[in-house]
This record gives sequence, structure tokens and C-alpha cells, in this order.
Amino acid sequence: MKTLNTELPNPIVSVENKRLYYLDWLRVLAFGLLFLFHSWRPFDHFPWHIKNEEQTIAFDILTMFTHGWRMFLIFLVSGAGTWLAMRARKDRFMMDRVKRLLVPFLFGILLIIPPQRFYEWIMFGGFTGDYLDFLSTYPFSQLSANMGASLLLWFGHLGTHIWYLPFLFVMTLLSLPLLKAIRERKVNFTKLKKVMSTRLGIFILIIPMIIFRVALKPIFPEYTDWADFFVYLWPFLYGFIFMADREFLDIIKKRMWLFLNVGVLASTTFIYMSSLGEEYIQAYLFPEYNLLHVTTSIIAMIIALSWIMFFLALFARTMNFKHRLLIPANISILPIYVLHQSLIIVFGYYIVGTELNPWIKFLAIAFSAIPVSILLYKLIQTNNLTRFLFGLKPKASDGRKFKKENNPASTAELV
Repeated sequence: MKTLNTELPNPIVSVENKRLYYLDWLRVLAFGLLFLFHSWRPFDHFPWHIKNEEQTIAFDILTMFTHGWRMFLIFLVSGAGTWLAMRARKDRFMMDRVKRLLVPFLFGILLIIPPQRFYEWIMFGGFTGDYLDFLSTYPFSQLSANMGASLLLWFGHLGTHIWYLPFLFVMTLLSLPLLKAIRERKVNFTKLKKVMSTRLGIFILIIPMIIFRVALKPIFPEYTDWADFFVYLWPFLYGFIFMADREFLDIIKKRMWLFLNVGVLASTTFIYMSSLGEEYIQAYLFPEYNLLHVTTSIIAMIIALSWIMFFLALFARTMNFKHRLLIPANISILPIYVLHQSLIIVFGYYIVGTELNPWIKFLAIAFSAIPVSILLYKLIQTNNLTRFLFGLKPKASDGRKFKKENNPASTAELV
């Protein structure tokens, strides 16, 4: 009978009217870490927009450790947010994605990104003119670059750190038929949950990530090209699926300490291998089809899956509570994300030129850019034009705002 399914336990019903605060906390962690990550990038030995004269191994280790899972965590949270957004927006979902992802990206490449490139040109390109001189040549220089046939590389070239916004839009668009099928419960996950319930069966989730990285990375080695797209696609889908069926979350929470132990072991192994010689780093960044590429890919994907599952389990078990600053912080993250790297680079350019200790410089960059970004967000939210340009919803009355913030759909603020 068609009515039979209505009598079966529905994992969504029990939480349908509750806000998932642990997702808010997880999103604050993911994007907060991104702020700190970019604040210490001038002090590691890897290429970046501005660099301090002195780099330290400690920052190298921080970069290698967090880079292995930070964007995977963001895409996991984004997949969960996509589920909630689809449920709340329904027929307006894709138009909402355009407003929330593409509008701030286009605005960002026009006004937010150029200051980054200006200081990058001064530091590494020998540019000696003022900002108006820079603007007279910058657009042509950017558009004349050769990105080949890859649309995705243009996102990073034009948008630097905000490549994630159109990346997520394309990811959502291409996977939309599958997302709708999952949303309408046309995909059965019974066998997958049965496998994942075994001791090590949870790591079945890593298999497609390994396959796509091994197959595509030698062909598309540049960061944010198609290899990275299809690797990041999986945590995005997992975040969506975990919201569609909360039994997955119960399985993940039971394996929290396993994920931590495996993550620590894999990250330690990767950092050790990187210390053995440049060929190991090259095998990770620009690989060829060989055994070393397969080995580094397996370790890298173990790192990614283990850490994001650990943090998901940890926050679901311990952080599902409300705080008066949590929802405002959650809503502010998108505009602060768009702003943060430009502020870090502008302030950082002058701070790295001082005689301070690298750690003091790092703190100076972070704790100058953070309050300024918050101040700018306060200005952005005051009128609907700037809210629109930074991907925020229009201002609403107090009653409507209260209703939104206490509705589970409010977590659809997750981009």
C-alpha cells in the first residue's frame, strides 16, 4: 500500500522543527580556521600572495596538516546546508544559489580581489605604480591569461580565495538530479549503512575519493581544477546524504575515536614523507601515474575523510547547543569570507616588512584583519544593496527574523 511508508520511522521527523546547532558550530570552525590559515600563509615555505622574509618549519607543518582536510570540511558542511536550503527554498532553490554564490563572487572579483593582486604585483612582479596605475592594466592582464579549456581554473584566477563560491554552484548544478532523487527518497542507502556499521566499513566512503584523485590528478594537477572538483564532490554529497538520513550520523558518532586515531596516524605519516624530499611533495601536488602517486593519494584521502568525520562526530556529540552569538556569527560568515583574504594581504604586506618575530606578525595580521572584517560586516548588513552584493538575504522585521532564526531552515544560511 502507498500509505505503508508513512508508518515507517522517518529520521527527519524527530528533528524537523529543531535547529541543528552543531552544524552552525561546525561551519564557524571551518571558516574560522580558513581565516587563521590565510593569516599564517606568509610565514610558511610554500608560494602565496605575500611572503615574509623569514619562513619557519612550524608554519609548514600547520599548513600541511590543515590543508589536508580544511576544504573537505567546508564542502561537507556545504552539502548539509544544501539539503536544508533545498527543503526551505523548494522551487526557488537554484535562484537562491545564484544570489548567494554567484553575485558575491562577481562583486568580489570586481572590487574585493584587486587589492590582493596590487600588493602581489608590488612584492613579486616589480610593479612600481600607484593603485590607479594598477587598475588601468589589471583587467586586461587578468583576462589575457591562458587557463586552457578549464572553466574551473578561471574561478581561482579571477577570484583567488572566493573560487569556492562558483565551484559550489557548479557542483550543485551538476549533481542536482541526484540531490533531488535523494531528497525524494528514490535512493536506497540500506546496504551502505550496513557496510558502514561494521568496524572499518565506515572507510568505504573513501573509495570514490581515492579513485577520482588517482585517475584525474595527473591530468588536471592544478589546484581547483577538475581533479579537485570531483574529489571535493564526495564530502559535499556525504553532507547532503547525512542530512537526508540521520542514521548515518549515529554510525559516525560511534566511530569518533577511530577517526581521530586514523587521522593522527595518516597526518603524521604524510608530514614525515614530505620531510624526506621534494619528490614526495611533487607527487602530491603534480603527480604522474606511478606507485608514489597512488600511495600519496590514499594517505591524503584517509587524512581528509578521517578528520572531517571526526569533527562532525565530535560536534554532533558535544556542540548541539545554542549560544547568543552563534546565529549572528553563522550568518556573517559569507561576507566575512569574501572580505577576509584581501584584508589579510593588505595588512600583511605592511606587517611582514617589520622586524617582529614571525609568530608576533602572524598574530598581528589575524587580530587586525578579524576586527576590521567584523566592522565591515556591520556596515554591510545595514542596507539591502550591500546585503545583496555579499549574498545576504534582505533585512526583515524583528518578528520575521525571530521566526527565521528559530526555524531549522535557518541553517540553510550554510552556503
